[in-house]
Amino acid sequence: MDSRKKGDSDAPATVAEKPAARSKTESDSPATVAEKAPRTKALTEAPATVADKPAQIDEPDVDALANDTVASDLEKRLANAPLPSATQTPSTKGSTTAGSTVTVAEAMHAEEVRRTRQFIMVGWAVSVLALGGIPMLGGAWWMNIALAIALLWGMALSFFFWRRWADPAKFSGKQLTTLGVFAIINTNVSMMFFGVFSPCGAIMVLGMHFIARSEAEKASRMLLATAVGAYCVCTGLIVGGVVADPGIFASSVPQTRMTLALGGLFVVGVYLLAFYTGRSIRGASLSSIEGLNKQTRLAAQRKALMDELRADLERALRVGGPGRHTDQTLGSFKLGNVIGRGAMGEVYEATNAATGEQAAVKLLRRELLSDATHVARFLRESKASGALASPHVVHVIEASAPEDGTPFLAMELLSGQTLAEMLRGESRLPGDIVTAMVKQTGAGVDAASAAGIVHRDLKPQNLMLANQLSGGQVWKILDFGVATLSDDTGTLTQGGIVGTPSYMAPEQAQGGRVDSRADVYAIAAVAYRCLTGRHPFTAADTPALLFAVVHRMPHRPSELGPFGEDVDRWAAIALAKSPDDRFSTGAELGDSLAMAVRGELDAKLRKKADALIKKHGWEEGV
Repeated sequence: MDSRKKGDSDAPATVAEKPAARSKTESDSPATVAEKAPRTKALTEAPATVADKPAQIDEPDVDALANDTVASDLEKRLANAPLPSATQTPSTKGSTTAGSTVTVAEAMHAEEVRRTRQFIMVGWAVSVLALGGIPMLGGAWWMNIALAIALLWGMALSFFFWRRWADPAKFSGKQLTTLGVFAIINTNVSMMFFGVFSPCGAIMVLGMHFIARSEAEKASRMLLATAVGAYCVCTGLIVGGVVADPGIFASSVPQTRMTLALGGLFVVGVYLLAFYTGRSIRGASLSSIEGLNKQTRLAAQRKALMDELRADLERALRVGGPGRHTDQTLGSFKLGNVIGRGAMGEVYEATNAATGEQAAVKLLRRELLSDATHVARFLRESKASGALASPHVVHVIEASAPEDGTPFLAMELLSGQTLAEMLRGESRLPGDIVTAMVKQTGAGVDAASAAGIVHRDLKPQNLMLANQLSGGQVWKILDFGVATLSDDTGTLTQGGIVGTPSYMAPEQAQGGRVDSRADVYAIAAVAYRCLTGRHPFTAADTPALLFAVVHRMPHRPSELGPFGEDVDRWAAIALAKSPDDRFSTGAELGDSLAMAVRGELDAKLRKKADALIKKHGWEEGV
């Protein structure tokens, strides 16, 4: 099957380079793939790629890049916007940015802050009523003074925390414990005033239920112990006969110590029951929200798979059978059926007329032969591919000369599966398969770098697990159609954005010059897609997606799958915004991923990753 095709739509809609009179945007097919199935099953192109100078684009989500002026404005906006920081990234202890989703912990945290501030205001109302009633209730003078001081001090202290917690980021379990201890002291003073065995104890029951729903479990347990201890001290003094019950609602009916003790145990039991129900309700809420988030993530993955399947169906309907050049001979090869078709060219199965060797021959589309830019780019692909000799890069057998009337490129005919096809069958891949892919394609990137070549469009459609005659399999990089060479003058790109946004390095998304580190980043982005089942970045349209690539961080991998902290750290380095912060070679990328999957990442890399995570944070939400 062809290594790139319309059906390999793993990325969001992208922008193709100046397609001529096409209703759908496509990109070229690289080395094609032979199948044991009939040739009519051969495949077309992968989704369109952001090209050097896009024009005449029909896809609705990329119209903003179809105009040079709009593209230029977008690039300026990307260049001037600030890099992400911990303050810009939603956290479980702060507010979220507008339009972003929140995690379960963040939603529960925000709810607790609101609930605590509301509970404080209710406490103020009760305190004011109690202060107003002190002169009319006829309590002991020393209890009147003690209660008034406790209520006034409690209102002042709670007002301080109420104002401080207007910013949810300042809310903490330690501060909640401090306020809770003073509230418990005030409540017990109030209970001594009204009566230890009076209905006043219901206030503490409500408090226990409130505290039990806190996210700070340690603090809530400490406050429960404090409340029970304080109540036991108060009742112990009365039951033990140390002091008489000073409560104004104390019963005048004589009670035995056993009766009073049982009454105290009953109240303590109610405390514990209120605490238990509060913790149970919180646990049920967390479980429900987690289930909702899980279903949301599954829905997002299914949508991505459906998009790919729709593109696959369209690809199957458009390719196969004889083409305009079928039965013609170009160079050493006689052309057969079309096995790939894209915006720039067609790919034919071919046979060497002298040796019988099978090949895939790529031709430039007829309507583009008069366009000097397209011809130059096609010849550049021939030059880039032909300059590489690596088992992890598709092998070029023969290429046309600049003076030939019909430009063509003959490549090895491969059999196997593209990574995009594998991801359509399984949204996530095992760590060992992903590690092997990263190591081998990373070796291909390093070989290209040594030859002064930057691919600039690495994505699942351009990576193939090819079958070997020896019976093994090897990962290969395909399609150097938008590659840049070390001796390029830049006249073909003219400062434009080239590549596929979902896998594009930040510096590439800004339209700047790139080196091999952009390809290393793309391999890392592909690995992230394979491990988590999601693209590093998603957005409603291409401009928004490019903005996210430049200024936002992806989701933490461990939020999306069963990964350890070392995989998170690996992703933080591999997908860092600055090229200087990332892995510089494909070999480093592959070796570090292997260590991260085993939980054995190098200590220096852990330190570097932790600093990057602290600086930029992670995207939150599902």
